[in-house]
Amino acid sequence: MHSYLLTILSLITVCCSCGGKWQDRTGSLSGQIQKIPVGRDQVFDLSGYADEGGGNPYNLFDENAYVDPRNKPAGEPYIPSTNCQPTQHPEIYFASGKGSRIVVDLLVPYALKEIYLFDRSAVNDSVWIYTGSLKQWKPVAALETVSDAGARGWRKLAVDERSRFVMIRFSSYETGITEMVLYGTPLESQPPVKQITSAGSFTRKPLNRFLGVNYIMEDEPKWLKPFHYSRLYNFALDFDNDTKHQGEEVQFNMLHYGYYRTDLKKYVFDLDTLKSINRGNIWYSIRGVSKWMNDLGYTDKDRPLNRPGMNTEDPAAYSRHAEMMWHLAAFFGNTKVDTNLLSLSHEPRASGRGSMSLFENGNEEDAWWVGNKYCSPVEYYAQSVADLDGDEGKQGKRRGILHADPHSRLMMSGLAGLDTNRVKVYKFLSENLRKDGRFVWQGGIQYHYYCHANGKGVSPEADSLRLKLMRVRDCSRRMAPEVECFLGENGYDKSQASSQATPILPGYSVSESQGIMLLRSINAAFFSGFDAYILYWLKDGNPENDPRVYTTSGILRLMPDGKTMAYPGWYYISSLVNRLGNYLPDSVILEKGNVWIYRYRHQQFRDSVAYFVYAPTNNGTKIARYRLWVGNTAGNTVGKIEFSDDSDRGEARLLPVKQGFVSIPVDEKPRLVFSKEFLPSSH
Repeated sequence: MHSYLLTILSLITVCCSCGGKWQDRTGSLSGQIQKIPVGRDQVFDLSGYADEGGGNPYNLFDENAYVDPRNKPAGEPYIPSTNCQPTQHPEIYFASGKGSRIVVDLLVPYALKEIYLFDRSAVNDSVWIYTGSLKQWKPVAALETVSDAGARGWRKLAVDERSRFVMIRFSSYETGITEMVLYGTPLESQPPVKQITSAGSFTRKPLNRFLGVNYIMEDEPKWLKPFHYSRLYNFALDFDNDTKHQGEEVQFNMLHYGYYRTDLKKYVFDLDTLKSINRGNIWYSIRGVSKWMNDLGYTDKDRPLNRPGMNTEDPAAYSRHAEMMWHLAAFFGNTKVDTNLLSLSHEPRASGRGSMSLFENGNEEDAWWVGNKYCSPVEYYAQSVADLDGDEGKQGKRRGILHADPHSRLMMSGLAGLDTNRVKVYKFLSENLRKDGRFVWQGGIQYHYYCHANGKGVSPEADSLRLKLMRVRDCSRRMAPEVECFLGENGYDKSQASSQATPILPGYSVSESQGIMLLRSINAAFFSGFDAYILYWLKDGNPENDPRVYTTSGILRLMPDGKTMAYPGWYYISSLVNRLGNYLPDSVILEKGNVWIYRYRHQQFRDSVAYFVYAPTNNGTKIARYRLWVGNTAGNTVGKIEFSDDSDRGEARLLPVKQGFVSIPVDEKPRLVFSKEFLPSSH
């Protein structure tokens, strides 16, 4: 990496410390200079590499406890070694030309006096230090790293700044700064630690409001009966297809999946029919750019700017996209707006259909595999505040979903993994860039996750899915207690040539094995504390042996004759919802050995419980007679449900209870046991 001439250095005035004490600019003595503590939760990676990029921004401060370069003699024995830079596909995090930026929040303003950096670089490069705020940064110091191994060590920067925030910017991932130590004096007392009250271990939604599915559009509503949520894939060019006009003259098209019936004098949309099936919640996952930008060669992974070349971190650059989102909320939302405000390419104008209240403005914006099209957290934040409310009204009243329908909510674009670090940055940006400080994505924090290891799909138990989701839920709740957590994609391919192929269970077909893995995954998510599970995918349209990943994940298949065939997975999930739809997660009874047991409880009739029982293996485990404890029951029998390949309610039979136990067979396919607890009458 070539060296940069730091012209910024000539613009910066630095001051020396004064014998261990300092005076502020008003001349008052303010205290002893001290090493400023920096915790993990105070460090924010604005480039977003902390998960998929393999790096850890906190490595810039993680060895502070072992070093004190200001007060110890040069050549102290401890050499900081942990590098904060990304290690996997690192170039994409520097593609914007802005470099990689790490911000530390000191929690209160400090009088900063000295900054020490441990330089272990192998190249000459540039590093800049800023103070101020996320709205306005001020450059205060800079250095050029060394490439001579003999010159490596602590580099001191003297500053005289009052600031709560400090930002360090790297121009290259080859820069090797392995530790940063800040010195100064606090100007305020540290705030008390905020105590986040847990909303409970499990979701308070019953199962019939927990499940959803991803698809394009379904013309047979009956297949959506098990699913409360519908996440529909869409592209911005379907709604912003005007290639003639710019600015306020752009005309939007809301007729994707719909049309106007002159005989009925109303618009007809398939999504309204689908929503009526289970009073569900439908939303569009809208990705990509407008039609006119698409015609210029831009793709669904490019930023949806007003025009190419604009600043991707400026909300104003997304005002056209925000206007499209306003029209979507005005047309499909729950609030009637003045139709004279609508700019549509079709007549008549209409608003407030009541079709949807959730809107998702992208999909997997953190995708690392798109190279230099990767979207940083700051870029996605800028787009999202425009899409939410026109950057708090700065862009006018016809921008953002809230200005069309105050009841609408923005769903976070699904993350390509369980990346809580990125959510942490989103929360930080929301708190410090918005006047209201409110988390932008009130519609939900959405993660995508597939159980996968060593190049193939694995069972949810082998992947510890429930425990992983539980940790992610707890972390998300600490950051945004009021916002629900969605598992927006999860599933298995039937094709054994896919890298996400379902494990095949002995004695079961591929499609049966897929359905069993889905049952076990849904149960794991339900007992993790997540608030929704959105299955990937509804219907396949290609051969069952298609080797491409995620192309055989459906629980339905469109046959060559145009008819739809249901796989066992559809029947299993339908039976689960038909039998347990009004039940909540109650407790994890047993999660070790060859039998795992979970108890569900009816949300209204609290004496009604159900046990989800199975072997968590995939090696053919069978137990002929397992004694399941159900305790005192109202009556001497319980109901057992076997999941069937061709029934949407399963196969039921009664079993006797003896001394609080019921004997059932257990294998890798779950079974349900329903019991009515005996509640003695009170006097």
